[in-house]
Amino acid sequence: MPCGSFLSSKSLLIRPQPATPLLSYRIPFMTQPEKTTPIGESPPPHAEARRAFPAGLEQPEGSFRFSVDALLLAAFAASRTTDVTMRFIDLGTGCGVVGLAYLLLKRNICQGFGMDCNPELIAAAQNNTAKLGFSDRFVLHTGELADTRFLENLRMEASPVQLVMANPPWRLVGSGRLPATEARRKALFGDKGTFPLFASAASSLLEEDGRFACIISPDRLQDMLAALDGVGLTPYLLQYIHKQKTSPATFVLIEARKGAHAKPSVAEPIALYGPERFFTLESLAFCPFLR
Repeated sequence: MPCGSFLSSKSLLIRPQPATPLLSYRIPFMTQPEKTTPIGESPPPHAEARRAFPAGLEQPEGSFRFSVDALLLAAFAASRTTDVTMRFIDLGTGCGVVGLAYLLLKRNICQGFGMDCNPELIAAAQNNTAKLGFSDRFVLHTGELADTRFLENLRMEASPVQLVMANPPWRLVGSGRLPATEARRKALFGDKGTFPLFASAASSLLEEDGRFACIISPDRLQDMLAALDGVGLTPYLLQYIHKQKTSPATFVLIEARKGAHAKPSVAEPIALYGPERFFTLESLAFCPFLR
């Protein structure tokens, strides 16, 4: 359903370089690090796996290896949601990295659901979930985004869904060399219908005023804005991620809300690396999983 009087995606031409913010501010990072175990006491179960995260996550041979964009997405979504009892869904969860990172950032209290079309990845995500001690907090299902019956069953199980996250494949088929395995191709490459498919699924799962958070390449921003506009999701906040302050944006994080009618704001951009190629203090404050 269209967004009513909201500014259409065609008229919203926000370019990543230079980034001209409509509203510039820092997004505070609200999660405190986990407490250390006092000397002489045994650490709680799963504590070591949680401290090591994301190292040690199981990823099937031949599948796409998650990268910094997945961790940035989880941190962005966590910084934008203050309710620690949030119920969320991770679309295309893969090995579960985004949903598990979100749970760690939210002090393990939220209830999450993850879905993926690849049963091998879902099996790995289940193993990772158990290793981190989140089997009662992160439920995983194999299914297709185009399967409306599957999505409706997922919505009923997870309801009320206040947050949907996605790291969709944003490379277009034909724009580069295809990976050798089918699993990597599906994770990295899509077509013109990929963004509308993710946006439609998110809209169907979310309750009114629920949030959709995603991360894509800046050169596909207008395509995503058009997809959001077509399903009643209003872009609410954009945040660009740069490798360095002087380099073009590498990623853009997007928060959209279902049924909202506000004009989008642009948060202060984040540079991942300083002159010496170490992570900047601002990037580590934003996402403590960066290493």
